[in-house]
Amino acid sequence: MALYRNVGGIVTLAPGGTHHWEYVFDGFGRDVGVAVAAANIQEPQLNVELVTVSQGVVARSNGETDGIHYTVNIRNAGAAAIHYNLSIAEWS
Repeated sequence: MALYRNVGGIVTLAPGGTHHWEYVFDGFGRDVGVAVAAANIQEPQLNVELVTVSQGVVARSNGETDGIHYTVNIRNAGAAAIHYNLSIAEWS
């Protein structure tokens, strides 16, 4: 198992907002089996809750190579905007 923290650019998510992420392993998309993503909050802030709404896996092709892409939606269930990116774990 591997855990990656601070993945992706910093996103500011408004209260009630949802942000969609798509991520890959090793270039176009190595299949790592189970991969899980969660919000990595960038600043201490009270009464903010970021919720992982759904996770998925998508097979993609760029015309020459097929690959596996992973997806996740993060929703801000709190009352204030917050800066975050992702923490990702995989079990390859």
